[in-house]
Amino acid sequence: MVVEAKVNGVGPFRFLVDTGTTRTVIDPALANQLQVPTVGEVNVTTVLHYRQDKLVRLQDVQLGDASVSGLGAMVDKLTRQKMLAPGIRGVLGEDFLSRFDLLIDYKQRVIQFGEPPPSGERCRFEATGEYQGAPTTNRLLMDVEFMEVSGSKVQLQLDTGARTPELFPVSHDAHPSQPWGSSMATSSGANDVIVHSNITLRIGATKIPGQDVVQSRRAVAFDAAGLLPAAIFQRIYISHSGGFVVLNPAK
Repeated sequence: MVVEAKVNGVGPFRFLVDTGTTRTVIDPALANQLQVPTVGEVNVTTVLHYRQDKLVRLQDVQLGDASVSGLGAMVDKLTRQKMLAPGIRGVLGEDFLSRFDLLIDYKQRVIQFGEPPPSGERCRFEATGEYQGAPTTNRLLMDVEFMEVSGSKVQLQLDTGARTPELFPVSHDAHPSQPWGSSMATSSGANDVIVHSNITLRIGATKIPGQDVVQSRRAVAFDAAGLLPAAIFQRIYISHSGGFVVLNPAK
């Protein structure tokens, strides 16, 4: 989900919208172009590794009518993200998005800020998690049940940057003997995965059938058992102020 945002009154620049990223990121070229001040370094824990990035201060970030002043941003080359979304100059993370209640309509390809809550079931999420005994913030952690595995409910990160539901090894270890009752395909290589086909996910009373769930075998540093792509819903309303989401709300 790529949008055009202005930074420090300049632009617009193409940004990836990613609720799975806790802090906004810009690439080094944009940081140099805007001559943004460095305010320190920040420890970064990603799905794949742990590193330190330079932290800069952005005077203002504006997306449509939504604007945040004084936002801290990491500086990173965004190599992997640019392979998926060529031409982006940064990533808008939950430090920006969490200031607003928003409606994402994938079919209409729009994001609306400040919309009132629609009717429908309100599914709670946790805005904080834990990794290695330390709290994590700016999260959207939701309880998800896998219908083919009786009683298998795990906490996944609601992620607008993910393409398919994914489970990390911790969730697999929690129920190694449970049958999935579905076909599987295995890829080879250092980061080989197992794909469970035609899985039904349940969040509250909402069922999402026919999903391919990737079960990764790679080493993962993460505070959730996996990823829940927002794009598996046609529309999704996220109330950061209320701590809930409404899945596929009626128009």
